[in-house]
Amino acid sequence: MSFRFRRLVSKHENQVFSLARYLLKDSGEAEDVAQETFIKLWNHLDRVDADHVLPWLMKVTRNACLDRLRRRRPETDIDQAMADSEPGPAQSLHQDELGRWLRQAIAGLKEPYRSLVVLRDVQQNSYQEIAVILELSLEQVKVYLHRARRQLRTRLQEVRV
Repeated sequence: MSFRFRRLVSKHENQVFSLARYLLKDSGEAEDVAQETFIKLWNHLDRVDADHVLPWLMKVTRNACLDRLRRRRPETDIDQAMADSEPGPAQSLHQDELGRWLRQAIAGLKEPYRSLVVLRDVQQNSYQEIAVILELSLEQVKVYLHRARRQLRTRLQEVRV
């Protein structure tokens, strides 16, 4: 195994797993997706630009998660399947009620809003990196992220009432 590959895995494994966990709501499946993503990186290491490894990994991870969600519940809408899923026991232990509700609110967002919130607000990626990952223009990223945050704000205000 090459030193470059090990370094990239070590550097990005938490972000890859985190995105998969947020999208799939299942740690086991998230681990599988992370492993598949890094296998793809190994197979394409010579073709992935060193400056764009993270966006490439996030894009591959997101696509693999969406594929799994389509296979998991083919008769239901992907967004509904994610909104209905329960948080795992480890998350429940570490988060209070508002944290669980916020995760459910994020899961209830339609794509690409959900991915935007996770990539920007949870993982702290730059707007430019998100634009590359989701294949959107910088302006679209900003507009969609504004809409996603507005939807989350509305849902949070409903909880306070």
